[in-house]
Amino acid sequence: MSKAKKRLSILLAVLTLVLSVSIVNVFAAAKGDVNGDGDVTVSDAMIVFNFISGKNTLTAEEEKKADVNSDGSINVADAMKIYNIILGKDEDEEKKEGTFRITTYGWGHDIGMSQNGANLYAKNDGADYQWILDHYYPGTTLEEKDDNAPEKVKYNGKEYSMRDYLAGVLYAEMGPSFQTEALKAQCVTIYTYGKYHNNFSKNFVANDHAMKSDVKNASKSDVIYDVVDEVMGQYLSYNGKVALAVYSATSAGTTAKCCDIWVQDLPYLTRVESKYDSTVSGYKKTVTYTEEEMKYKLENNFNVKLSSDPENWIQILSHDEAVDENIGHALTVSIDGQKTVKGARIYEVLGLRSPCYTVEYV
Repeated sequence: MSKAKKRLSILLAVLTLVLSVSIVNVFAAAKGDVNGDGDVTVSDAMIVFNFISGKNTLTAEEEKKADVNSDGSINVADAMKIYNIILGKDEDEEKKEGTFRITTYGWGHDIGMSQNGANLYAKNDGADYQWILDHYYPGTTLEEKDDNAPEKVKYNGKEYSMRDYLAGVLYAEMGPSFQTEALKAQCVTIYTYGKYHNNFSKNFVANDHAMKSDVKNASKSDVIYDVVDEVMGQYLSYNGKVALAVYSATSAGTTAKCCDIWVQDLPYLTRVESKYDSTVSGYKKTVTYTEEEMKYKLENNFNVKLSSDPENWIQILSHDEAVDENIGHALTVSIDGQKTVKGARIYEVLGLRSPCYTVEYV
């Protein structure tokens, strides 16, 4: 007996068994409903089986419905698919991998000042830069003058005046289209950040990784230089020491506590409202990862061997309710029930836009 005939014989035996136990799981569908009675039943499978055996012919419409796997031919595979439908099995669904859908809120690490939030506080509420700085860095003091500021700054192998350097960074970070008071607040944070990391020593070299500069375009903007001239030398301090004045593009609606994202616990880098951020374009973004992509990233970064249940691979155990009672900066995350990690680690490992995110397996 040929292999094809043997497979047909086995299939016929299976279908006979289905009939004998009176299985009645039927589904309304176009594909598989060869006789057009509105249900997929053993009768449809028998029609396909008899067609394969050469015992009957099919109309063009019947052939279309009998070609369940849409491969252009009617064979044992189609009959088996009909059989699985009858039994309530869908091979395509069984084999189809799910997708991890991750939605982020905000853009950046979300610690300290929100640049877009500052801009909208100035635009919508008329907030001045002192208010903005006090709001995003509570407890800090705005120092009016730095007597130890150097005149020159080295950046990308070139030397600039402090004025030109600050203008270049301010242009790159915000640009002249932002509100003047937001620009002032940003300029103060730029200077404070540099002073914190380098104390602006005479040989200060700008941190190219942390701050970018566009001196060439800034030189064309009177708005930028007017701002720099007004606040240059002002910086933030906390308990007599230079503050770490970090910032990001857009918050989740409430900024993050520093120690929840990083390691340091600085009192002035805490959770504060940034009420207009959710209106900013790109505030909410959804990205997807295949099971294979997610498996690779989790296993290689967390040294685990994941189970066969992808729904259990990433579970947010706690968050800070930055958006609402259901959404916030992830604080603790379970990796397949095997490890509990800081939520920010997922943000880093997956390269997400924000440490405020939700995870859904679909």
